[in-house]
Amino acid sequence: MARGRFVSKSISLDEKVNALQDDTCRLLFTWLISHLDCEGRMYGDAQTVKSVVFPRRPISLMKTEKYLKELEKSELISRYSVNGFQYLCMKTFEKHQPGLRKDKESPSQIPPFSPDLGRSEDGNSRGKVKVKVKVNTPKGGQRTAQSSEKDSIVSQIFAQIRAYLGFPDKVSQDPIPNYGKEGQAIKRMLTRGFTREAIVECWKSKVSQRGGEFVSMTWVNEDIGKPEKQQRKPRELSTEEEIAASIKEVES
Repeated sequence: MARGRFVSKSISLDEKVNALQDDTCRLLFTWLISHLDCEGRMYGDAQTVKSVVFPRRPISLMKTEKYLKELEKSELISRYSVNGFQYLCMKTFEKHQPGLRKDKESPSQIPPFSPDLGRSEDGNSRGKVKVKVKVNTPKGGQRTAQSSEKDSIVSQIFAQIRAYLGFPDKVSQDPIPNYGKEGQAIKRMLTRGFTREAIVECWKSKVSQRGGEFVSMTWVNEDIGKPEKQQRKPRELSTEEEIAASIKEVES
């Protein structure tokens, strides 16, 4: 994900933004933009939004939820649920991101919005709906798939990784460098029959071996299920080895 997003000066004249109830609500909307992925999406529950957007502001969850509902009512964002997870998206995101380069960012890990997934007029979320979406394959083709249980488990593991490494409470930078690559490694382990608990436990042991540093799930995928004596031991890499490893990861 990019380190930031573009905020147009036209936001100062936007009628919907200026009609929001107070400056804190306007601040939430403005700061929200910088945390959206390349498709203009992010998790939409109040707990996540507060921890990501307002980590140092004394704003309650109740107040955060109230502001999110107002943004939704003003049609500045859309909120929806897929398989029990709540997300949000900004429909005009691409329109206001003239320099957006999706090919330079990791693919969105969040399901796309559709009207069937929105909220009812009373503000309550609609029932769960499984949506068919088209996903780009590595060879450039397309396949049709339903939002699966694996995607939900991957999201849960990502949330555990961020929390375990102190994001955003203790560190400001997202510790996961490449959601696409890490997600694929997790899915490979799930396909092999390993549970979420087993994957996270193995990952934590690797993090402990590295002194608390982030460890890629590709390493976990190599060692999970092996006897400890057969597992690859961590060691310091030379600069040349780090560069070679980075190139190999990009090519894979």
